[in-house]
Order: sequence, then C-alpha cells, then structure tokens
Amino acid sequence: MFGNAVEFFARHRTAANIIMILMLVVGSMSAARLNKQFFPDIDVEVVAVSVDWSGATAEDIDANIVQTLEPELRTIANVKKVSSSSFEGRATTQVEFEFGTDMQKALADVEAAVGLVDFPAEAEAPKVVKGEFFDTIARIVLYGPYSIDALRFHAKSIKEDLLQRGADKVELIGLPDEEILIEVKDQELARLGISLLTISNAIAETSVDVPAGRFADGALRVRSLGKRKTAAQFADIEVLVREDGSSVLLGDIATLTDTVREPALLMTHEDQPAVEIHVLRGRSSDSLATNQIVQDYVTDKATKLPENLQMAQHDVRAVLISERIQLMVTNGVGGLAIVLIVLFVFLPGRVAFWVAAGIPVAFLATFGVMLISGQTINMISLFGLIMALGIVVDDAIVIGEHAEHLRVRRNLPMHEAAVMAATRMGPPVVSAMLTTVAAFLPLFLIKGIIGVIVAAIPAVVCAVLVASLIECFFILPAHLAHYGSGESKPGWFRRGFDGGFNFFKDRLFAPVVRTAYRFRYVTLAFAFGLLLVSVGMIAGGRVGFVFFSAPEADRVYANVTMVSGSTRAQTEAMIDEIERALDVVEADLKPADEELIAFTFSQIGGNIGAGEQGQATGGANELQGGLMIELVTADSRSVRVVDFVDALRAEI
Repeated sequence: MFGNAVEFFARHRTAANIIMILMLVVGSMSAARLNKQFFPDIDVEVVAVSVDWSGATAEDIDANIVQTLEPELRTIANVKKVSSSSFEGRATTQVEFEFGTDMQKALADVEAAVGLVDFPAEAEAPKVVKGEFFDTIARIVLYGPYSIDALRFHAKSIKEDLLQRGADKVELIGLPDEEILIEVKDQELARLGISLLTISNAIAETSVDVPAGRFADGALRVRSLGKRKTAAQFADIEVLVREDGSSVLLGDIATLTDTVREPALLMTHEDQPAVEIHVLRGRSSDSLATNQIVQDYVTDKATKLPENLQMAQHDVRAVLISERIQLMVTNGVGGLAIVLIVLFVFLPGRVAFWVAAGIPVAFLATFGVMLISGQTINMISLFGLIMALGIVVDDAIVIGEHAEHLRVRRNLPMHEAAVMAATRMGPPVVSAMLTTVAAFLPLFLIKGIIGVIVAAIPAVVCAVLVASLIECFFILPAHLAHYGSGESKPGWFRRGFDGGFNFFKDRLFAPVVRTAYRFRYVTLAFAFGLLLVSVGMIAGGRVGFVFFSAPEADRVYANVTMVSGSTRAQTEAMIDEIERALDVVEADLKPADEELIAFTFSQIGGNIGAGEQGQATGGANELQGGLMIELVTADSRSVRVVDFVDALRAEI
C-alpha cells in the first residue's frame, strides 16, 4: 500500500506539485495570521475578591472581613493557595487554583463561598473577578508642567482614544484617587438636630444608579442614572425636611470640595509631574499589530498636545519581540546556509537542490499546523523551529542519497531508484521520526506555567516532522524522478572532494569501525564508562543545572523605604539622592561612543516594580519611593547590569 502510494506520486508529476503548492500557500497564509508575541499565552488560574469598607482601619478589615472570608474560600475544591491583604478601607483576597482547573466553575464556586459570608452592614458588596491574561505592549509617560487634574484629563482622553482604535486594555498609573470632601460643622449639626449618619444615609440613597429592568425580549433596558460625580452635584441633596414642608439642602450646611485622596501615588519624569499609560493586549490580539496602533496614535497625538505637554515611551515589548524574532530568523538563515553548504558538498547538486527545497515546504506547512492547533509565533516556538532545522533535512538526505546510490551503483533509472529508495528507507525514516517524537513528548507532561511555555517546543517539532515526512515520501521522489535524472559530468571540485572523502571513508574510517565491532565488548564498556562520567559530573556538581538561565536584564529598580516618622519631603530628598548618584554612575561607566540609559522615571508613594503594573501593592505610602531605570538593550551596551547596580549602590 505504501509503495503503491509512493510510486503513484513519483509517476504523477502534477499530483506531487499540487501537494507542494498547497503546503506553500496554506503555510504562507497561516504565517500571516499567526499571532506574534513574546511568550506563549498563559492561563491565569486566579480569582480575586475585593471588599470596600469606607473608614475602617486595617485591623477592622482583617478581623471582620478577611478572617471570616478565608475559611470559606479554603474549602473550595482544587484551591492551591489563598492570600489576603488588609488595608485601610479595603480587603483583597486572591484564590489561586491548581493547574488545569475549570476556571468558570472555580469562579462560580468562589461566588457561592463569598455569598455565605456575613459581611459588616457598612461594607460594600464584594467584587469577584476571574484573572485574565494580558500582556504589556508599551508604557506611555505623559508629563509636563501641568497640574494632576490637567494630566488626568489628557490621560483619560488618550485612554479612550487607544481603546477605540483597538487596544484591548489601557490602565492609568500615577493618578491619585478622586474624592469629594463634604465638611459639616458641629454647630450646624446641633442646630438642626441631625447626625453625620443622617447625612450619610441621605447621600447614599440619592447618589446611586438603579437598574429598572428590561423589555422587548431584552433588547431595551431601563436604568435610572442618579450617580453624582462632582461636588457641585451634591449641593441639592435634601438632608432634612421640616414639618412646615421646607427643606434643608446639603449645600446650605456643608462645604463641598473636589479633592484627591492622600497620601497619593505620584510620578515624575524629568522633574515634572507625570502619568503612566499602560497599554496591554488580550490573548487573541497580535502584539506587533497592537503596537502599530499605539505607535501611529502616539505619532499623531504628539503634534496635538498642548505646549510643553509631552509623551515618552518605555518598555515597548513589541520592539523586543521584533528584535528577538529578527535574531532568531537571522540565526535560522545562518543555520540554513550551513545546512545547504554541507548538502552541496556531500551530495550531487541535483539531489542537494531538491533536498534543500523541502526545507521551506516543511516549515511553511508547519505554520498551517500551528494555526490549526492554536499556537503562536513566539520566542519558544521559534526556538523549536530552529531546533527542527537540522532534523527536517535528515529524512530527505537519507532518501535522496540512497536514490543516487541506486542510480550510480546499480545503474537503475532515476524513476525506479527514487521509488525504491523511498520504499526501502520508509521503515528506518519513520522509526527515526518516532524516536524523535518520543524524546520530545514528555515535555507535554510538565505542569504549571513552565509546562505551558515549554510545550511550544514539542508541538512545533512534531508538526515539522510530520510535514517533512509528507514532503520526503510524496514530493521528493517525484522531483528526483522527473527533474533529477539528467546526466552530467562531475566537475573538478566534485571529483577531488569525492576522491578525498572515499579515501577517508575506506582507508581511515572503515578500519576503525571494523575494530570497534571486533572488540565490541570493549566498545560497549567504553560507552558505558562515558555515561558514568557524564552522570557523575552532574551529580558531583561539576556541571551545574539551571532550568532557565537568567538573561541580561534591561531594567533596574531602585526602591527606598524610610523609617517610621519620616516625612514625605525626606522621601523626596532620598529619591533626589538616587538620581544624583545615577548621573554620576552614568558619567563614569558610559563609553564615549554608546548610550547607557534609555529612560527613567521616579515615584513617590510606593515602590516601583512591586507588582505587575509597577505600582505599590496596597495603596500609597509616603514613606516609600522608587526610581525605574531602563538601560539600552543588552546587545547595544558594553556595561553589564550587575556592574551598573554595584556602582549605583556604592555611589548612593
């Protein structure tokens, strides 16, 4: 059956070419549609619960919310870890589930558990949110000699514009939380005979959005919009209605002010107030396409901003992705060139050509398999493709070389030689492919985030191997039969190289092989001894093991935490000292012909780099501050980050 199929494609020139064209077309279209990103998509197996209780201390939050909520959450199936934090006015809890858990069911379980908790009456309704995967595209810093309110206005406008243009998620960092301050004097409360609780209830009852149902089979929804968002809108709230029908309004007895919460998280860039705009993508979006949206918008928006209001970018992940993809492609092309040189040196030109032609066919077909299986082009899958580069040509070399051997040594027509070579080499080629697959398949069994990342390698390698088998059994024999039968006289290089190689093979290599076979038990003992030495070097620690080697970092975080009792001014002075030390270190370490620092910004109110978003974890703290230093990429500078950090620490 297999031989008949091979012979059919070898005789039918059009059928083999149709398959090759289909593989090329499908692969080219798939490569354009595959998402380009830094790492494979990672499932977030976390559900977050937050409860707001205005005015409560951290101790009250912990005692009345966290301590009653955690026992209910820990009993949920497949829960790996529950961690909580208590802050003034808020409790946050993260529930981490085991790898592979159905997160929709997990979300429902958490919501049910939260519903069993008796929260304080003054606390707001708990918010339960399932973690979603978002990947950084770029961070935009908006800065200038403007007030926080002005920066807030422009930052929100930029956020809305980016969302409308196609960004999946945009976060604003460095804007203090807005508050409406309502101050009522004690004399007014005593004169009217009311309490602050009465005023609070009146505000809560009148400043609220109320859903009122839907009709027309859900096509139309009714909602009462009564949420007040500015201080002036609270002035007409009735806090007291007298017996004679007259009323007292909140604006008559209170001072209403739009303000911000203190202490606040404030950022600066080039000694000017700044706001960071964090642009992220979702799982289904392409990093490079989203970054193009951001770059086009930044270029257009920069000319329309008010005078002295500027935008700067840092942590542009798409640039890193493009550089890494280009690096991998360059390395892959270099490896391909070496493969081609070896092919043309050791094989006749026509055989080497058709063997080499199968490489792009197999790789493009792999892109089609990757698209169907939901994979992406990322650093790990590209690494897998380069690993498979040498594996792909092995099968074709075996068949092509054997066909040439049959043609020359047994004087068979090239058509018969190609069919016989593919048929006779089928079992060993398939066996070699299966052993390679068997070596990579265990990588699928690794669990957790590391498993998700590493799984891209065997997925790509297996896809390449399947595509290469199709190419070498059904396409290569046809090309050898129809386009590789021409007789040509070997040139001087071919005659000289073949003569030298035959001498090495017959006079030097063959005697060594015969000796190894004759004393096969000695050979086996020698091989086993090498195995023991290898295991001993690893077990003895002479050869270290690191699952992922740490790459050269491009970002440095300098954080400070002042002692209790320090003032905000002292925290600012410490940040100024770090910036002074940074200028000195840059001047000392930077060579004259290269750049060292690409971007910096400072932050008061929290440490930088403490969380994924670069914010302080758990609200602003004026005793904390930090400086983010982004160096130029590692391949563009001679100063290592370890030396830079040591020099900066010594100078501060």
